[in-house]
Amino acid sequence: MNPPGEGDGGTFQLLLENGDTITSPYPAEWHVEVGAAFQANDLRCAIVSGIGEYSPDGELQRIREIESFGVAWVDDWESAFRRHVKLRGSNA
Repeated sequence: MNPPGEGDGGTFQLLLENGDTITSPYPAEWHVEVGAAFQANDLRCAIVSGIGEYSPDGELQRIREIESFGVAWVDDWESAFRRHVKLRGSNA
């Protein structure tokens, strides 16, 4: 995780389920929320929605812009993900 610079947001890396690591930017105003999530020892899963860049074969290469950031804890990550997907689908 890299904190925001002057007037800019920061970046963080995510380890995907397939073992790849990608970089994502985040807005400076989200620094406290994002930083706290990555300091939690029992974090299981970050749920990130946004605009990504993909390789020609469909692999996510990086996140260009995040629209939402949430966390799911060890004992509840599957239901948190399902809720997130359901809520996001209702906003479309």
